[in-house]
Amino acid sequence: MGVNYQEINKFGNRNFEQKWLRTYCDRINMPSVCLGDQFWHSTGSKIFIHVPCCGPTTLDDGRKTILWDSGALFIKYPVSLDNYGFSSYAYLVSDKNYDLETLTPHDRKEMIRALKKVHVEQIAIKDILGVAPVIIADTHKRQDRPFNDSVLREWMVAIEAAADNPLFECWAAFVGKQVGAFRIDFTYGGGFYGEILFNVRELLRYQVMNALMFISTREVIRRPHIDHVSYGMRSIYGDKPSLNRFKESLGYKKILLKERIEIAPKLKPLISHGIAHVSSRVLDKVDFMSQKVQKLNAILYMYSRQTGPEI
Repeated sequence: MGVNYQEINKFGNRNFEQKWLRTYCDRINMPSVCLGDQFWHSTGSKIFIHVPCCGPTTLDDGRKTILWDSGALFIKYPVSLDNYGFSSYAYLVSDKNYDLETLTPHDRKEMIRALKKVHVEQIAIKDILGVAPVIIADTHKRQDRPFNDSVLREWMVAIEAAADNPLFECWAAFVGKQVGAFRIDFTYGGGFYGEILFNVRELLRYQVMNALMFISTREVIRRPHIDHVSYGMRSIYGDKPSLNRFKESLGYKKILLKERIEIAPKLKPLISHGIAHVSSRVLDKVDFMSQKVQKLNAILYMYSRQTGPEI
């Protein structure tokens, strides 16, 4: 059932963590590069982000050059509120005493009700492989996301890669014996970061997501080598208010910051802020966009929205 933390005490060893996170990225054909304590990887469309990611960071010209040489066309990273960038946020839990008392009285009552119907436990990642295809398809359909055999294969390759990797673990929420939701996350640099999260439409009424996120967060944040559990940064597409309310109902704290987007020197002369804004509006009028084009559209729009002291 996941990693035995008493027998394998290598978390916090950056070489160990970087080796295995790079192994995972290689398995799923995701470009990555290690820069000191930071692990940078592509999220598609040659947009690079990094972990750990729990607050403002700095990036010197030497590291930027390495990223450009590694194939990045865009880099996106958090900076302080008084810096150049666009308004953003991260949702984190860092309280080692995180528990039911962390929640508001209303949310605590709802969570207690959910936990009476839902059982949550950490399971071996390989044990989710059999039911994952149906749950993945169900989630894509409910969220009106593109889905076909190729999309499913990408997810299954990622799950299989995670199953062979000591940084990754799986938590699942059960209604009876049926999996209602599962999450696969990894540990890096003292943080716990989400990679895969799916659920079953017909079981959402039992609040399987609430129970899953609460129990897994509570258990993980208490580990000595973990100092924060992340529920992600602001999406480049923007987040639905309902999703942010859900995160806050779980006791995750919204950390306000800015994010900065920089463009590779070979591309930057072609993309001014004005051109980026116009390009994003043109792309937005296209009836059908692939996921890569959607990301490009979003990153150009956010690039054009940056404010503050110029760099």
